[in-house]
Amino acid sequence: MGATGHQGGATARFLLEAGAKVHALTRDPLAESARQLKDQGASIFKIRDFNDLEAIREAAKGCKGIFLNLWPGPDEGDYARGIVETCKEAGIEIVVASTAFLAGNPEKWGHEMDPALLGYFTSKAAIEKAARDSGLKYTILRPSFIHYNYIPPWTSQVYPEFVETGEFMHACEEGTKMPHIDERGIGKFAASALLDPDRFGGEEIDLGFENLTAEEICAILSRVAGRDIKARRRTPEEEAQKRTPFQMSQILANRVDISIDGEALQRKYGIRLTPLEDYMQREKDRFLAGLPAGK
Repeated sequence: MGATGHQGGATARFLLEAGAKVHALTRDPLAESARQLKDQGASIFKIRDFNDLEAIREAAKGCKGIFLNLWPGPDEGDYARGIVETCKEAGIEIVVASTAFLAGNPEKWGHEMDPALLGYFTSKAAIEKAARDSGLKYTILRPSFIHYNYIPPWTSQVYPEFVETGEFMHACEEGTKMPHIDERGIGKFAASALLDPDRFGGEEIDLGFENLTAEEICAILSRVAGRDIKARRRTPEEEAQKRTPFQMSQILANRVDISIDGEALQRKYGIRLTPLEDYMQREKDRFLAGLPAGK
């Protein structure tokens, strides 16, 4: 599912490189990302939305596993249950679900008073329950803050002031660290779980590599951009005006430890992960294209 997105696309490419047969579902088979996957050997299937169960059933035929990555929303749990049950009827044996960091730790967010953030984690937890209750071999991946959030067009949603003025505004207290992961790292784990269910079956894995403060992030962005990028914490008034899920996650990180031991994660699974600075150098042209001129 979501094969033309960052996580799904990375997963599909690693599976294709491993010689696996891939059925990729997308709402737009003519999109460049879909055409690239087709050129690499994937079979492309068109779906209207996550409730298009007949199209999903057809795509699942002949496959052993499914990568489940749903767009955030209140219906995620219902979608996940319908998709998993439909795929199981079609012969699927393995489900790998990508949710979100902390989704499996309600003690850290169950008391959350912000309705948007509480709803976000509740929906992700419902996906995890659908995977566990499916009767299939399952693996749950919980990505942390994904690197592409510093690249257009995602930057405008996560850090709108950064795109407009070049100022990196955040809601983190001094010393607060946010775990980061590259989408290719997510793809590596997802592909590995689909290819080796005996090893990954039943695993619930928090995905993160580096735990970075806002100042450390700005230092990395500055080195890549070749210009000084300043971080500024939002005032309480600004936080009240910009209550996005990303900002609320930062506020949550001020209260609870959300760090992930990335080195231990690499050692346990033998999967190498990418530091943020290496990712930003890899995507430097796209990053620079999103910076305001002369800022």
